[in-house]
Order: sequence, then C-alpha cells, then structure tokens
Amino acid sequence: MVGANFLFVAVFVIVTASLIWLVKQPHRWKVLLATSSISYYLLIGNSVLVVLSLAVISYWASFTISKKTKISFYQVIIILFAPLIIYKCTTPTNHFVEYGIDTLGGGYSTEWVSFFEILGLSYITFNAISYLVDIKRGYVEVQKNFCLLLLYLIYLPAVFSGPLHRAKYLFSEFQKIEVNDKNVSCGLRLILWGIFKNVVLAQTIYDLLIQLNKTEISGAYYLIVGFMFFLYLYCNFSSFIDFFQGVSQIWGITLKNNFLNRVYLSTSRQQFWKGWHITLNEWFRDYFFFAVSKYDRERRYSNVLLLITFILIALWHELSLVLLIWGMGNGLWIVIEKMVPFKNWQFVKYRKFLGVGYHLCLSSLLALVFITPSISGFASRLWGQSYFPISFIHDYLTRILIVIFGFLIMDFHYARAGKLRFDNYLEGQSGITRWVIYYKLAALILIFGISGGVENYYIQF
Repeated sequence: MVGANFLFVAVFVIVTASLIWLVKQPHRWKVLLATSSISYYLLIGNSVLVVLSLAVISYWASFTISKKTKISFYQVIIILFAPLIIYKCTTPTNHFVEYGIDTLGGGYSTEWVSFFEILGLSYITFNAISYLVDIKRGYVEVQKNFCLLLLYLIYLPAVFSGPLHRAKYLFSEFQKIEVNDKNVSCGLRLILWGIFKNVVLAQTIYDLLIQLNKTEISGAYYLIVGFMFFLYLYCNFSSFIDFFQGVSQIWGITLKNNFLNRVYLSTSRQQFWKGWHITLNEWFRDYFFFAVSKYDRERRYSNVLLLITFILIALWHELSLVLLIWGMGNGLWIVIEKMVPFKNWQFVKYRKFLGVGYHLCLSSLLALVFITPSISGFASRLWGQSYFPISFIHDYLTRILIVIFGFLIMDFHYARAGKLRFDNYLEGQSGITRWVIYYKLAALILIFGISGGVENYYIQF
C-alpha cells in the first residue's frame, strides 16, 4: 500500500485527465473507473476485496428489491453495515487530548481487524444503503451495469473528500465528463482555495492547538482549546472538500457541497447543522428520521426521534461514552432552541452578534467533549482553577497573527461569494480581480504555508 500524498493525487489527476482527453464519449466513465480502482487498490491493498463484496451485494440486492422477490431487506442492510460496525467497534478515534479511553465497544485492534480499516468505508457503506433504499422507494432505477455501480461507490475524489452522493445524481454526472478550458479553470481555482485553507489556516491552527493543549490551560480559558479545534476542523475538513471538488471539476463532475459559506458564524444550533456536514445530516434525516417519523403521525415523539438521530450521528463517529454525551448534547440543544422563541427576543440590532457569540461559546464546549477521550479528565480541566499561559501568546504570536489574517481573507471572500461556490464566485469577477486573488493566495501559501503533517481529520470516520 502507498500513502495518499500530494504527488499521488497529482499523478491521479494528470493520468485521468490525459486519458479522458484521449477517449471519446460515452466511454470516458471507464477511465474514471480504471484510475479510481487502481489508485484505491494502491491505497488499501487486499482490503479492496471488502469493497468489492459490498458492491456485489448491492448489485445483487438491487435486482431482488426492484422485483419485490422474497428477500429480507433489513438483513441486506445489516450485512452492508457489518464491516463498518466491526471497524467502529475495534478502532479508537484519534483524539487530541490523551487521558485514556472510555469506550462502549472495544477500543482494541487485532491483525484481522486491520482488514476493515478502509479509506472511505463510511462513504461506501452509506452510499450503498442509500442506493438500495432509493430503489425500494422508487426514486431511482436499478443500475444494470455493475461497473457503473462500482464507480459510484469508489469514485476517488468523492471518497477522499467525503460528501455523500445519491446514486441518481452521480450516475448523471458520469455522463457529463469532459476536459475543457472552463472545467480546468474552475477546478484549479478550487484546488488553490483548498490548499490555502489547509496549509495556511488548518495546519497552523493544528500546531497552535497541539502546543496550547500541552500547557496547563484550565477553567474557562480551556474553552479556547475547543474554539481552536472548531476552527481547525472546519478549515481542515472543508479544505479537502474544496481540493477534491476541484480535482473532480477538472473533468466536469460537480461534487456536492458539504458546508455553507460562513457556517462558523451561525447564530443557532439549528442554523449550524443546516450548513455543517450537510450530506451526512441529510442522509440520517432521509434514511432514519423521516423513515421512522412516518409512524408518529401525530408528531408526539419528534423531539425524541431528533435526539436519537443525533445520538446515532455521534456513535457513527465513535462508539464511546464521550461521543454519546456529545450526541445527546447536540440533540438537546436543538430541542431547547425549538421550544424557546429566541427569534422573538428584543434587541433586534444585536441579535445576530449575540447569537454568534452564544453559538460559538457552546460549540467550543461541545468541541472539547468531541476531542476528549475521558469525561473525568475533561471535567477536571474545565472546572479547575482558571489559568491561561500568557507566555503562549508571546511564543506563538506570529502564527496567531497568520491565522487571524488568513481567516479574515477567507471570510472576506465568503462574504462576497454569498451562496456561490468559490469557483463560481471568481467566475463573476473581472479578469484582473481574479488574477490578483490568484497571486494573493499563492503568495500566502508560499510565505506562510506549513507543508505536510496534517491529514484529513475526518477521513478516520
């Protein structure tokens, strides 16, 4: 197996784009299948057999479900979930704060378990299940070409970046493959934007976060660690999405957005979850919440189902007591917001400002829970005597200023973009303005960027 570094991705892009340019429609999707399959095998080795098994089961089950033959639909779903459950029960998550681990389901790993440590296993599992459910509901027709179904499951830019896609959407995108000037330009813009967010912001915040957590920071000041992780996770996760959206856009395939612009300035938890990890939340909404709530016709248990949904989202991240508490915290927060009419409060002029502050404070608290393996360690540090290491600011002032400056640049462009994706926003600018932005981002990357060291944090889930 090989590592997924920048050189690996660059070779994948160059080879794929070159072959697509040489091959005519309607055979270009076969190029994506070939390069994705070979690259995926190089990344995960013999574990690719697990992925092929999931694809074969999905292909077979799709026909039996469409023909309404005697098959236990739920047994198929359990079988598809099995590798992911094994992985979740046996592989602990990479936490920043190392106190020890309170797990509900294991926390150990053996040699045979490594067979299930597969890049993008959650993506493949969730997409396979959504495909079968959509067939059962009549939303999509059975894909008779096994190779196209396999490409839907292992399309490398989507596996790397993480946003979940419905089969109907990606099948149609696979028919639009074309390398031309516009697609290449849009793709390179997103790649540049993603690199800026990763090496200038995410990696710098990561280093600051690690160093700050090594200090004796405690009490209310400990929330700063949670706030920094919140910013790091956004910049890290969204940078990989931007980057691989750009890779995919080079040959004309548009991948789904997973974040709304400026989601970090949400004024409520409800608004936040509408713009954070959008495709995962939509998956749990469509395939669990709506599926179960149809039996609650009088809507008596909507809040309970909402709470259960967030618990499932949390336990998908990790089967641990800490993540269970994190999921309950998110669910209860939204339930309380639904019950309390915050929008009717006075001070309209200050409502947005106060809302952002309120949300960031509680988000920082939940971020601490998310990265803390031990509730006892978390509690002792948060409720201890307040202490902030002043020397930290002196020692890392330059990096702190880089983060502030880089974040303001990112937010400035997102504010101007509105709801547009970054490449579409630049498309509407004049040629001079675009080139100024290109040179600015490139200069920031070359001067302040930190190369290497940080991978896609969310890929472990």
